[in-house]
Amino acid sequence: MKGSKEEIKAIDLRSDYKVNPIGIHNVAPRLSWRMTAYGKNRKQSAYQIQVFKKESDIKEVLVWDSEKVYSGESVNIPYKGKQLASRERVYWKVRIWDEKENVSEWSEEAFFEAGLLNKTDWEAEWICAPEKAAAVYFRKVCNIEKQPKSGRLYISGLGYYEAYLNGKKCGEDVLTPNRTHYTERVFYHTYDITTAVVHGENVFGVELGNGWYNQKDKINEKKLWYGYPKLLFQIEIEYADGDKDVFISDENTKWHESPRIYNNIYFGEIYDARKESIGWREKDFEDLDWKFAGKAEKPGGELTKQKAPSDQKICELFPKKISEVTPGMYVVDFGQNMTGWVKMRVSGKEGDKVQLRFGEELWPDGKINYYSTGSGWKQQKDIYILSGKKEEYYEPAFTWHGFRYVEVQGYPGIPKREDFVAVHIRAGVERSGKFICSNALINQIQKASLWSMESGLHGGIPLDSPHRERQGYGGDALITAKAMMYSYDMHEFYSDWMDDFIDAQDKTTGFLPHTVPCQDGGGGPAWGSALIIITWLMYRYYGDTKSAEGYFDNMIHWMQFLQTGMEKGIVEGEGTDKDCLGEWSTPGEILIPPRFVNTFFYAYNAKLMTELAEVLGRSADAEYFQNQYNETVLSFRNEFYDSKNGRYSIGAQGTEAFANKLGAIRERELCEVKQYLEKHITKECEGNLDTGIFGTPLLFETLVEFGLGEVAYHMITSVTYPSYGYMITNGATTLWEYWEKEYGFYQCPANHNQPMFGSISSFFYEKLAGIKPLKPAYKKIEIKPAMIGDLRFVSSSVKTPYGEVCIDWERNEDEILVSVVIPPNTEAVLLIPGQERKEIGSGNYQFRYVACEK
Repeated sequence: MKGSKEEIKAIDLRSDYKVNPIGIHNVAPRLSWRMTAYGKNRKQSAYQIQVFKKESDIKEVLVWDSEKVYSGESVNIPYKGKQLASRERVYWKVRIWDEKENVSEWSEEAFFEAGLLNKTDWEAEWICAPEKAAAVYFRKVCNIEKQPKSGRLYISGLGYYEAYLNGKKCGEDVLTPNRTHYTERVFYHTYDITTAVVHGENVFGVELGNGWYNQKDKINEKKLWYGYPKLLFQIEIEYADGDKDVFISDENTKWHESPRIYNNIYFGEIYDARKESIGWREKDFEDLDWKFAGKAEKPGGELTKQKAPSDQKICELFPKKISEVTPGMYVVDFGQNMTGWVKMRVSGKEGDKVQLRFGEELWPDGKINYYSTGSGWKQQKDIYILSGKKEEYYEPAFTWHGFRYVEVQGYPGIPKREDFVAVHIRAGVERSGKFICSNALINQIQKASLWSMESGLHGGIPLDSPHRERQGYGGDALITAKAMMYSYDMHEFYSDWMDDFIDAQDKTTGFLPHTVPCQDGGGGPAWGSALIIITWLMYRYYGDTKSAEGYFDNMIHWMQFLQTGMEKGIVEGEGTDKDCLGEWSTPGEILIPPRFVNTFFYAYNAKLMTELAEVLGRSADAEYFQNQYNETVLSFRNEFYDSKNGRYSIGAQGTEAFANKLGAIRERELCEVKQYLEKHITKECEGNLDTGIFGTPLLFETLVEFGLGEVAYHMITSVTYPSYGYMITNGATTLWEYWEKEYGFYQCPANHNQPMFGSISSFFYEKLAGIKPLKPAYKKIEIKPAMIGDLRFVSSSVKTPYGEVCIDWERNEDEILVSVVIPPNTEAVLLIPGQERKEIGSGNYQFRYVACEK
């Protein structure tokens, strides 16, 4: 079959969602692959996996052979061989059979490698600088006696570290490791340093900063402080003859104060270039005046592998304009609100001080308005003190900022555009989806949504804002999670964050905090429900049942806690605390009762728990939560349905959309509810939104399901307050916290980079493009585009666990053209408006239809 058009092959092999991972802690990883094949209706009918060790370049030892398994599944296949030992690497390959029982060649080899799985594997000691310093250099000389075969670095540094071997940075991460509740879990990284280590003298250097571990300058939600910075590292070198050397953090490691004489995650850095130790991370550096490290107390949490990607430098932006707003004060405009930092080139006298202050809005006089970042009392800023060299370069390491504009003061001479570069930084999640359409405003909304959602991805936490609180609010995150999963590969990111919920859950009551890993902040039942809703989304969009299995008892405990706040089937609050949030960020005052929203989330959680219990084979739990769902929906209807007016509760701020999502609206009431909703939007709201963060995505979804897509389209493309278009036409490049430009109803400073309204992005993928998983991991796909408004074309794609699904549709007055790509080993249902339903298999398709009258 080789070379024929029927050839098939397994490609893109992954272990626990990663390509060739090292340092894993899951000793039974899940294996996945995609299938490449020509033609249509191509399917996998069986697979065979072989896992083996390489004892030499020519000798392989089989560890596990699945033998031929008759299955079409190629996502999350559990490894069932012998559990890995610490440091052990095994290789694997797979071959597949197609729908005609033709067998493929073996795939290319992949591997996975275990980390340090046992406490006894760690010979290293936690160390620190005995004298307190804002940031510290650590240095250790490692003499390699023979030609090295391979090398590994196992390291954790709290709060943040940057590691170097022989002057070369280890990895591409910044602001690492990711944040946790450090008394529960502490992340370490494994780096392959084989190509960096040399025969002879090697110099290992680390710069250690405060990060979240030593953050006590800002009290936000609660005081965030764990201790002073500390470091742990273990370098293991293997030689060709099998011998090994180990170099560890201990009291023989030397330290020196870094020129970063101040660093704080909220407020920036002060870098004194006069204190630089040139060449400190390389050979031939004299460290005689350096001191020896001291032992540090262990942070308390379990040392484990970080699954979520660390932050990385994603792209660079160059200034659009530099303006002198007062003599000697300049404002640099990068044209895009974002998160990251600014690199600067400067020349001047020794001791000259340049200050960079960051903001996202301007006052009418051109100066930066810091209040939108919540930092009127203390701004995000970096200060660089010159050494007096001919030309100097500065780049931060242990902070990030949310900004579009940078105020520059103290710059010697006149700054030029080439002297500044903005570095966009976020978690290194892979981009997996794209969406573009014929409407320029919708494309701008999508772009702003992505910039806002990316701005919130830091340290393994989906943040509410990138500058003000910087906390993992559950409500904000759960409402954007689906949108994130369309545009990015979010599985490992969310998996780590769900673990934060487990760490934070009250072991006695079952209560889940509104923010994690910081366990405070405002909210209500919706916020803790992120554990259930995001875990369910990971199952639907990635085929992950393992997370649901691991968290299910914690979810039950959370639901039991919510029951303690129930009265006659209505969730009045969280336990005895009835003073909690329901909806958030509506235009004007929040009128929708918290008890309405709270009860909605309890019932919706019960619905998802029923599905997950069935998948996990927990039949008794499935029956219990099905009953909970039925009973709560009935209570919800009895309490909130106004049969006289055909509406739910106040009949505003999305109450009918909440009811529709629950399945609470009966068939005989549907026509009346639709009529009420349409009238409310078009007349009372004048075609604009009146919803908050939860009601907004539910409303758009409901309008399309109710056949009111034109109403939804008008709302999306409106440019009057309150609407997405109002933000864009008022200069927004990211989404705001409130629909109001200046202040919300509660007169809080309006944050202009908040991800929560980015939920609209999932509407673009799911409704305008029409892409939706009907079976977990997109094993079966729905293509059901809503061809509404003045849209003339939509082009969209999503890289699913089985492969990339694409749709391009365009229309004119006479015809509709639809092109779709369905990945091998999947199938789809095609539902084009006004046309017959089509069931199709994998392959590339083009359809032409006669346009129907509206």
